[in-house]
Amino acid sequence: MAKSLRSKHKRRMRAIKRIRYGEKELKKLVDMVEKTKEKESKGLEAVEELQTKLGDSMETEVIGTVKSTETCKPLEPKQMEIDQNKQTVRKMKTMLDQNGQYPEWMNGRRLRKQKAIVKRLKKKRNQKK
Repeated sequence: MAKSLRSKHKRRMRAIKRIRYGEKELKKLVDMVEKTKEKESKGLEAVEELQTKLGDSMETEVIGTVKSTETCKPLEPKQMEIDQNKQTVRKMKTMLDQNGQYPEWMNGRRLRKQKAIVKRLKKKRNQKK
């Protein structure tokens, strides 16, 4: 399968693109690493300058590369507030919520199928009456 001239050509071109974009990506990654090293070294220099300015007059802590004059307190986990009004109520047969909207995850094909099912159910219900 996939032995046509067109598919072979496309594969060949994709391989060439892979090489070209691989070089560009490698260059970007190397630049990013260099920039982060520069930032870290600047951060360490700033810490040293701060330490020389403050001297022994104030107690300071080093946390990573950031200097702080306050003691660190552990963060308290906050309770997540869940709004009960945001929960949608759906009819399981029609998949519609109270506003007449279908769920976000439903794609177009699934919507058409669901609408056809609902239409069939309505038709059946009307025939029984």
